[in-house]
Amino acid sequence: MCINARAMNGILTRGSRQLIALSCMFLWARASQAQSLPPNDLEQRISVRISTERVRFQPGEDIRLHVEIRNEDKRDLFVSKTIEAGFSNALATIDFTVSYGNHVDRPTTVVFSDSFSSERSSYPPLASELPRYWIALPPQHFYGGDVVVSASSFRNLGVPGRYRIQGKYKSRGFLAQDINNPLAHYAQELKQLPFEVWVGEVETNSVWIEIVSRP
Repeated sequence: MCINARAMNGILTRGSRQLIALSCMFLWARASQAQSLPPNDLEQRISVRISTERVRFQPGEDIRLHVEIRNEDKRDLFVSKTIEAGFSNALATIDFTVSYGNHVDRPTTVVFSDSFSSERSSYPPLASELPRYWIALPPQHFYGGDVVVSASSFRNLGVPGRYRIQGKYKSRGFLAQDINNPLAHYAQELKQLPFEVWVGEVETNSVWIEIVSRP
């Protein structure tokens, strides 16, 4: 069977067009898939959950909350061992809002606390200092502690009613270059660690409480 040059060129041309069309479809599908992926799938992920042992409190009573930080990533992540509430310039903080209907109440005071912990006369080995401030969480493990929502910082907590409390957890990590970071001196060593520290902010779930009048 013989195919002349013109027919051969036609076959090659049609084949090239089909190949180009298939390549474009493949690239378009890959691009669409990438665009449909949630941004968090490409980042370090944690979740933070708050809970209370009881739901009824007296007017003006402080609210004790249990906080759990869970590693939702596929890698080990460092998180702060200290969960600060109300300190705006701490390395890791959790800020709360108290909602009543459509009104959102935020703390009436903001606290700044400079520790100068990064400046020392001598520096112990990083191996002994890192576990004092940060903990490595394996995937699907959590770390927790208790924090207090001060009634004196939220006026509405002195008034009977049903309230929703939600938090936002923030972490600046152990590479923050300021006087509040006790590990600032070890920045180059920290960059060589096999695990990374979680940096960012994430909102917690909500809990409902009730302020009841004194009998």
